[in-house]
Amino acid sequence: METAGLPTVLVATGELRPLADRTAVDLGLPDLRVVYVQHPIGGVDQATIEARADGAVDEVLALLTGSAHRPDTDTREGTTPT
Repeated sequence: METAGLPTVLVATGELRPLADRTAVDLGLPDLRVVYVQHPIGGVDQATIEARADGAVDEVLALLTGSAHRPDTDTREGTTPT
């Protein structure tokens, strides 16, 4: 979608950051916008998933409507972007 000109944001867990970063580069998308949420998302209750989504939605919207550069965005609890 990004290569077709449609702004795209990948939402992934922080544990997948190395894979997401490498895959974006391998696909020719080094500036892909990514928001990282707390891991895991599988096997957790609905309220937890909703809370993580709520915590990421403002960042996703900002990336879709703002600058096209790739920020160090990480919404996982207790982490600091690098």
